[in-house]
Amino acid sequence: MKFNARITLVILTVMTLLGAAYMAVGVLDMDPTKQDTRLTLLLNTSGGLLPTSEVTMRGIKIGRVTGIRTTTTGLAVSINLDRAHPVPANSAISVENLSAAGEQYIDFKPKLIAPPYFSDGAVIPPNRVAPMVTGSDLLTKANALISAIDPDSAHTITSSISAAFAGNDDTLDSLATTAGLAAKVVRDDKQLMATLFSNVSTLTTNLGEVNAAEVISTTGHLLPNSVPAFLRLIHEIEVLSHSGLGVMGPDDPGGILIAKISEYVDMLAPVLLPAVAPLRQIKVDAGHWLDFWESTFNDTGGVRVQLNVPEWHQ
Repeated sequence: MKFNARITLVILTVMTLLGAAYMAVGVLDMDPTKQDTRLTLLLNTSGGLLPTSEVTMRGIKIGRVTGIRTTTTGLAVSINLDRAHPVPANSAISVENLSAAGEQYIDFKPKLIAPPYFSDGAVIPPNRVAPMVTGSDLLTKANALISAIDPDSAHTITSSISAAFAGNDDTLDSLATTAGLAAKVVRDDKQLMATLFSNVSTLTTNLGEVNAAEVISTTGHLLPNSVPAFLRLIHEIEVLSHSGLGVMGPDDPGGILIAKISEYVDMLAPVLLPAVAPLRQIKVDAGHWLDFWESTFNDTGGVRVQLNVPEWHQ
């Protein structure tokens, strides 16, 4: 079946329009009925962004970059956000990479999706954007690091490490065993260690309020001055310990005297126990006598005397 040139032209025009509509709506996400929130993001550098880069919120696509223009201090990135996905104004903002090869996009990371939200026409300053590190920046820094390494020093370090490991298989095995035992202790006593760290944290809490740093600093200055006196005290204790030699030993006069006294007490105990038995029921209220003493004698040396005057009969 053949069509004339006019009908063929009409069919081609309709197919072209349908293809353009599909590309605009399905591929380029150009929906004439969708309402957008227009934002301007100020950046110091583009970080690899393109006028077609995506904009996401917690990984979900919510908009697109529509343009990038230069300013007197950096760049201004125009963003269109779908109003169906309001973005909190306190969101953290960063330029991320979809892969190591690039494909940068802007990501909003709010802690909580709640008002206030970005309004239409809002301008976001560059200090709100996390620092961007591109692949070229990493390569430049890696090149600078490699250039700063001295080949002779690197060779010396590797040779020293190699010499340290050579012939020390038993030591390395011992270290590995020790590390394994330490890991086993941590695994088995995890709850106890957590309690220990919690107690240490509780102990060190509010140290600043009690001026602990000042007290420790003062103690550090005073402690060296007390060391000579402490050494003299140790010397006197040592002299005192030697003074008992030949006096308080088991076969010395003092030891024999104490042994005899203990023997005499053991001999008198059966006789004294019945005699002092009635005294066991007597209890002395020491607190009462101390209160009486304090109420009678004051700190200035005076004595308080209480006189009870009998009542006169009229």
